[in-house]
Amino acid sequence: MRITGYEVFPFANPTPEIGGPVWLFVRLDTDEGVSGYGEVFGSSLYSPPLTLAAVISDFIREFAVGGNPFETERFIHRVYNSHYTRSGDLGKFAIASAVEIAMWDIQGKALDRPVHELLGGRMRDAVRMYSYISATPGLSSDAFWADDDAIRARCADLVATGFTALKLDPFPLLTSDDDLAGQVVPVQPTERQLDEAERIIAAVHDGLAGKASLIVGTHGQFTASGAVRVARRIERFDPLWFEEPVPPELPFEMAEVAKHTGVPIAAGERLAGKAGFATLARLQAANIFNLDVTQVGGLLESKKVAALAEANGIQVTPHVFGGPLVAAASLQLALTLPNLLIMEGNGVYDGTYADLLVDPIDWRDGMLHPSERPGMGHDLNEEYARAHPVTTEAFQYRRPATSYL
Repeated sequence: MRITGYEVFPFANPTPEIGGPVWLFVRLDTDEGVSGYGEVFGSSLYSPPLTLAAVISDFIREFAVGGNPFETERFIHRVYNSHYTRSGDLGKFAIASAVEIAMWDIQGKALDRPVHELLGGRMRDAVRMYSYISATPGLSSDAFWADDDAIRARCADLVATGFTALKLDPFPLLTSDDDLAGQVVPVQPTERQLDEAERIIAAVHDGLAGKASLIVGTHGQFTASGAVRVARRIERFDPLWFEEPVPPELPFEMAEVAKHTGVPIAAGERLAGKAGFATLARLQAANIFNLDVTQVGGLLESKKVAALAEANGIQVTPHVFGGPLVAAASLQLALTLPNLLIMEGNGVYDGTYADLLVDPIDWRDGMLHPSERPGMGHDLNEEYARAHPVTTEAFQYRRPATSYL
């Protein structure tokens, strides 16, 4: 079997507040009439979406067309050793992950088996899922997080819906000159930020009422000492973990944070390839690996990272963001892992998530239930995807640069 063609689908999400405004899907075709789907994690690719779609097309022509979809190991090593970098390049690995996942989808369909059966088989029949806490419908984000009663009520509603774990980032993703005295990441949080974060987490904790796990996610913005200050503020709420407290390229600083708190540290969503995880394990810098299947290098690389984690007593919680095919691939992985803790997700996978799939993802009572269909179990609804094309080069994470003129 050989890969003979492809198509890239730049999709404009009609509900951009959930999962981001632009999703990028790929389909690989073979000479035996079997096709497979994958999704590119776009958050690390700082290019306009139509330009990025052209880059993805060029990548597929260079590395995938003409290849055997069963040779995922060879494919990833060709990618890794190409174009000088020979490192965990996030952009290159994000595209490679989508292609690798599509190759697994083809394999499963060709063998008439779900992908999880090809990855070692199930360790469980369903996967526990958590989601970010979203604002109450009708309230702006600022108004919601300023209102403790609204936070408590929203968390209680989400628990009643069926979620058994919820996450929030109580700190700003990026910082500004006025509130942090000119600091750039990694930063030392201000006392005002610490007080506000503690207030918000207290309201969330009250709303969960011991019925669901609390997860504190940050995005690598603190110095080691700043992260320790944060950890001390949140310890009394006993969160399931404190996520990526320092920038991902500073594993020694991550280890310093881990030494100074009893809160489990999760890290890895912005690591490409297994080497970065090996460093975290050696330094005892993280208790939990939150690898991203669509950024680390695909399913086979994810299994290697998970095995490395298992050998070091580390749990795995797949990071999931974007469209439904990221979740579908992550679910196939999560079913097979003996050291799985929980899996991230986006709400209950209704609305656009359901419309985009021929067979929607099955979310019930806080759990994702796998399909018995072959491959990833969830094919892209191409008609719906083409009905919502990206038509501009406005990229979701592009921010204006500071002018020095």
